[in-house]
Amino acid sequence: MFSLIFLSLLASGWAFTVPLSTENEPIPDEAYVLPGTSFPSLYDVRLFLDPDNEEYFTGDVAIRIFPTVNTSVIVLHAMAMDIINIELTDDFNQNINITYTLATDDTHFLTVNASVPLNIMSPYNLKIEYTGTYATNMFGIYVSTYERPGEGTIKLITSQLQPTFARRAFPCYDEPRYKAVFKTTIYAPPKYKTVRYNMPLRNDLSKPEVDGFTKYEFQDTVLQSTYLLAYLVSDFDHVTNENDENPIFSKPFRVYTRPELNDTAVFALEFGQKNLLAFENYTQFDYVLPKFDKAAVPDFAAGAMENWGLVIYREVALLVQEGVTTTATKQNVGRIICHENLHMWFGNEVSPVSWTYTWLNEGFANFFENYGTDFVLPEWRMMDQYVLLLQNVLQNDAVLTINPMTHPVFTPSQIISTFNAVAYQKSGSVIRMMQHFLTAPVFQQGLIYYLANNSRRAVVPAELYVHLQQALDESDHNLPWSVATIMARWTTQGGFPVLTVRRSAPTAESISISQQRFLTNPSLSSSTTWHVPVNWVLSTDPDFSDTKPQAWVLPTGPALAVDIPGLSNATWFIVNKQQASYYRVNYDNQNWRALANVLFTSHNIIHLLNRAQIVDDVFNMARNGRTSYSNAFDVSRYLVNETDYIPWGSANSAFTYLDTVLSGSPAYNLFKAYILDLTAPSYARLGFLAKENEEHVTPYHRNIILNLNCRLGNELCVNQSQEMLQELRNNPTQRLNPDIQTTVFCSGLRGGSAENFDFLWNRYLNSQDSSEQSILLNALGCTSNDTLRSFYLNQVIAEDSKVREQDRHTILVATINASPANMEAGLEFVVQNFAAIQPRVQGLTGTTNILNALARRLTTPAHLVKIEAFAAQHDAIFTAGERASINDIRENIGASIVWSTRNFDFVHSWLRTNYGSNANIVTSGFLIIISIFVTLYNR
Repeated sequence: MFSLIFLSLLASGWAFTVPLSTENEPIPDEAYVLPGTSFPSLYDVRLFLDPDNEEYFTGDVAIRIFPTVNTSVIVLHAMAMDIINIELTDDFNQNINITYTLATDDTHFLTVNASVPLNIMSPYNLKIEYTGTYATNMFGIYVSTYERPGEGTIKLITSQLQPTFARRAFPCYDEPRYKAVFKTTIYAPPKYKTVRYNMPLRNDLSKPEVDGFTKYEFQDTVLQSTYLLAYLVSDFDHVTNENDENPIFSKPFRVYTRPELNDTAVFALEFGQKNLLAFENYTQFDYVLPKFDKAAVPDFAAGAMENWGLVIYREVALLVQEGVTTTATKQNVGRIICHENLHMWFGNEVSPVSWTYTWLNEGFANFFENYGTDFVLPEWRMMDQYVLLLQNVLQNDAVLTINPMTHPVFTPSQIISTFNAVAYQKSGSVIRMMQHFLTAPVFQQGLIYYLANNSRRAVVPAELYVHLQQALDESDHNLPWSVATIMARWTTQGGFPVLTVRRSAPTAESISISQQRFLTNPSLSSSTTWHVPVNWVLSTDPDFSDTKPQAWVLPTGPALAVDIPGLSNATWFIVNKQQASYYRVNYDNQNWRALANVLFTSHNIIHLLNRAQIVDDVFNMARNGRTSYSNAFDVSRYLVNETDYIPWGSANSAFTYLDTVLSGSPAYNLFKAYILDLTAPSYARLGFLAKENEEHVTPYHRNIILNLNCRLGNELCVNQSQEMLQELRNNPTQRLNPDIQTTVFCSGLRGGSAENFDFLWNRYLNSQDSSEQSILLNALGCTSNDTLRSFYLNQVIAEDSKVREQDRHTILVATINASPANMEAGLEFVVQNFAAIQPRVQGLTGTTNILNALARRLTTPAHLVKIEAFAAQHDAIFTAGERASINDIRENIGASIVWSTRNFDFVHSWLRTNYGSNANIVTSGFLIIISIFVTLYNR
């Protein structure tokens, strides 16, 4: 993901540079880890940051160091900088002669050799003067810009130091286990009035003034890791709680933005305080710093970064403008604020020893960004929506080559690659499962112990398990194994199980449950197994409330036989209440048919989350060949009556896959008729126009239904979309509901209209709102005009591209997802231009997002041939994350090839039987019916 910046060395005559390896001698992974022979306790950093000088910045750092052994060598990190001078003194301020080397490889080791032995646990002071380079990929300290009408380009400086880029800001021990206190002074030009850092300004000033700069001396940090530091030099303004008579949160809480966007920070100010207070109550651990700043910057690689006391956000992830911001974007803002707030405890107070355990940070933040948002805004139903997130990551996790949660990483490339769906969504889903099998009170008490006993420490997962176990042992709940034993396989193995559940006999009082690793490609297999918590519901007592385990499937041994009194009287049963645990379930045909029947006749008997689970499980079982598509289609019939968003979210994923594999086949028109039939009542009920006091999730439901109808040929949907776009073109200042804009704009572009494309592209160019820009970037990928599509794709790599680097991957992802023809064009563009794409999209996940979009869309042997050629051509430049994504693509294509062989004929036959040989007749009839429905609903 990065173009390596090789370091140069400018120093006294006796300094020299030694490369650690050659092309023929690769560096062992373990050689990237600092040797641990010394550690820092205090950094005193001075930075001279001038946004108008984009060539370099200058700085110096004094580090108080303690050797852990008798040694004459100090090893730390430095990257992308020129070393001007290094001095080493003992605690009596006596100079020690040194030599030093700066690695020219990606270890980034700065090695200082002392002329005398350094005594174990004696203090030494290492002072380094250097010239640094601003990052061009938004990792490190970097310059960001924005346009202000009437003034032109405005510059600012900000930073992103996670995971391995504090070493670009100043020489340091740049691993999370090395915690220290940081004293920082920033010198900035007087015209940049807003200079912020993790801590507030101090009163006891000691640093010299420097002509041409304003000095900002900040208070010392608490003990923390290097990656949590942050800097902001800008002309920003802010909103604050400091003038409130009764502020929600007791400490100063500020949100910084460009001055003209100040009013869009109000939601973040209010929600951020409420959520922070909720986390203090939940953890019984107060936020420790004296202030809390949030800042929205125009250019930012990630969504946001949890720097302690100064959280930096991408603008679209923090700012909300009524009438412009979509419901989804506003929810995302709340979710990300919650995510970063949670990190003040999980990540900042307690850090992982190394990035091998990234999930200790990101898994908890992913779980609590939903659970914690529910503390403040329960009407958003975030924990209901979490089931859709879980189902989505099951798809990612169903490949043989996926990495586990605990994933040893060493090199910068490997470390970046671990910030993926496993570290976030899978880990969050496993943590949610843990909450359910421990129970919520035990889980909370265990986390209270974990934080209280590990504050300002770097830990491994064993520390978490010890404190969860303590809480469990103190409760009246118990488990047959220790928390550590249960969690070991979930964290150190990739993938997840599918449970096959069978009645022992039609009238028996028992079931058998066996487990196997679920892989999308049924031609692959794995012996991986887990400790799996199991619970169930019978039709005779449909109570889904208690999600504690009633039994466990063991990782070894035969299938589990479970006696269930009253089972013989039950017409159906469900395993995994509320889909609380991280696995899929497959039943025998009798139970699938019984579930399909109860769903069709009285679906509300079954818990909302289990309705979503059943839809997701049955379609994935059918896709995988574990059950028949007749069971999946029979279950789906009930969706005609489903009015809640969550099950439709599950169905949408299933239909998206079928749309992909059936597109262009003889079955496609029949498939379209099937979907239009299922969605007819929802389309009539939801329409394009939002109703007053709608539920928060209704816009998501509406978008699914409108998108399916407009894409699959409902002429009423297409015509109304095009009429709404034409009205907007005629009157560009009118307000169009932001929640339906992507659907409306896409429909107007699918016909290939150059006028519509030009209108929307110019609207993007003229917009200053990041939320509106996001809508437009996603919609523009829908164009079917070859010339305009080529122009749009080239905005990813064009030197004069008007799209910010952080947003360019969206162009390709939107194009790939828009239609089969656009997917082919996107694939060809990636294959032909990958070397140019790689350095021009944001470095954290840009290329992997593109490749992951392809992984879900490529299905044919011809695609596999193209991917193999692509992989061979670019293997030398792939990062670890990109290489993993290529493996995912291979497996998913293989699975789709198997699917076509095993399932296409049956699916085609079922659709032909149920929707007739002439889908056009069915569709015409549907349009007549839907016209009647719409008329009735609009009365």
